[in-house]
Amino acid sequence: MGISGTGCSASTDKRVRGYSRCMDDDATTLISFRGGAIERAAWDRLWDAADGACARRALGSRRERYRRRVQEEMAAFAQLGLEPGVLLEVSWLVGDLRGRGVTFGPGYGPQSGSLLLHLLGLNGVDPLDHGLPFLGFGRELEARRLHLRVASRAEQAELAAALRKWGQADPRFANDERTLEVVIGRDPGLALTREMARMAEQASGGHSCDPLHWVYPWDDPETLRLIARGETEGIPQLDGEQLREALRAAAPRTLDEVIQVVVATRDAGPHGLRDRYLAARSGVERPALPHPELEEVLASTANVWLFREQVVIAVARLAGCSSEQAVRSVQRLSEEGSEAREGSYSQQLAERVAERCSVPYARGLYLVRSLRQSLAQVVDRSAVLAEVTEAYRQAYYKARYPAAFQAARMNACLAQVSPRHGLRYMARGGVSARCPHREAVIALCREAVRDGLTVLPPDVNRSRWGFQAEDRNSLRFGLGLIAGIDRSAAERLAARRRGSDYRSLMDLVVRGFDGAARIDQIEPLIFSGALGDFGRDRWALRRELDQVRQPRRAWQNAYASSRGAGSDGFPELRGPEGWHGESSAEGWGFQRELDVLGCVPSRQYFPEPAAESERLRPVR
Repeated sequence: MGISGTGCSASTDKRVRGYSRCMDDDATTLISFRGGAIERAAWDRLWDAADGACARRALGSRRERYRRRVQEEMAAFAQLGLEPGVLLEVSWLVGDLRGRGVTFGPGYGPQSGSLLLHLLGLNGVDPLDHGLPFLGFGRELEARRLHLRVASRAEQAELAAALRKWGQADPRFANDERTLEVVIGRDPGLALTREMARMAEQASGGHSCDPLHWVYPWDDPETLRLIARGETEGIPQLDGEQLREALRAAAPRTLDEVIQVVVATRDAGPHGLRDRYLAARSGVERPALPHPELEEVLASTANVWLFREQVVIAVARLAGCSSEQAVRSVQRLSEEGSEAREGSYSQQLAERVAERCSVPYARGLYLVRSLRQSLAQVVDRSAVLAEVTEAYRQAYYKARYPAAFQAARMNACLAQVSPRHGLRYMARGGVSARCPHREAVIALCREAVRDGLTVLPPDVNRSRWGFQAEDRNSLRFGLGLIAGIDRSAAERLAARRRGSDYRSLMDLVVRGFDGAARIDQIEPLIFSGALGDFGRDRWALRRELDQVRQPRRAWQNAYASSRGAGSDGFPELRGPEGWHGESSAEGWGFQRELDVLGCVPSRQYFPEPAAESERLRPVR
């Protein structure tokens, strides 16, 4: 389920998909965390921390629901053998790093269904907001492994360093069996969402636009309509042609229905699940209920088994047992597999179901077989919820702030662009190597224009290194895509104009380049049109640059004349036609803009990549 940009070549389209995918990077760091000596038996402090969070989050009957759920989870946590002080100290470290700007993911696997971990700040999904029952902490936490996800390598290293520093204060406890292993994963999609939030806040005048700050963050009508139309290109977990078709067919109206479509259409799902689910939702062919007591369990998914939580609740109702016993029963059933022949535990459970529901043993055996076989196609809803909520936030920015959405995606590709590759403009007139990252940025520009956005050309007095959203429907081209302009040069130019804008070429040379007339960086700025505010055309600015440059000695002039190049190795300009442009100044400007950018933003012209035989040749 990657990203596909319409109008791209196959290689460029694959490159765009690779940069937009959210959950592909599984690089992890494993840290053993024991904690300090002051928190060895901190049940009261753990309860106080969770109860305080409940008080801040809810009132009245809702607060009582939170407290009952926390009590249930703390009783289950006590059976894991982990000391509460260790969990508390991890939450303190995470809270401190979050306050310093580290971005943490919404959760990982079944741990996303824990309200206790959510109140401690260790996952970002409130299970009561999404109707998630507590079915345990999952096998990972039972094995004393807590998963955390951050947005970048730097944040991953910062969190690992903090855990190493404070996690084993006493070496005597380094190999204690109650030590908690913290698995730190990296999720590039978090960095993408964070960049979208920053862009949207900047475009809206500094006001926070994050839907998580809303009272009802998951019910935005514009976002849900965009998802229902299948306009989810560029959104991880919601992309892919089959998924977009399923979204258009199902037209989900809530986040829960979006999750159902994602689960039914997943690549690893059983064959035919997507078609069965869509037929059931439309009412064409709705499966019969296995038992009347399961109507409430299966009603939300049109009588199709999709989630493991449904199977656990069904076992609890049919067998008349607690949710904890139902979790263990489901685990035993999954160990038996999905074969038609029942094992000993299935037979025992069938007897209990037949007695509890007052049905013949054969009917009870049929119900148990249905539950056991459904385990082959279900997933943990809590695990999918953590991923889809992040994709929903990106869909929100695409619906409400499309320029911020596209600018963030472009910057993710721009970070990989080489300032010297993929262009016709090259030192000594040589051939530049191909840069697929640059082609991916241009493909995203083309996609933005197709979606009705305006890509404004670069401007040395307004542009920064990366693309930026000017308002809801327009974005500014970044200096980092201009030939020869690397990130440090672009950031230096932006930093030194804070007092006042650059007013002339000489002002740019003095303030932006410390008095050095660097032709390899200033000339591309001229050709790209980034100096348009200076009130002179590009040809006049290029001639002025020759005058600003330091005079050469006689032997340098003779050497340059013999090679037909300037002192820096760049060809001398004898007029627009010397650069294979048209005779008119307008055609010359168009040609040079294409050479130093690979596109012409001033004309909204973002061409397809040239054929290999014609690549990097001047275009007349």
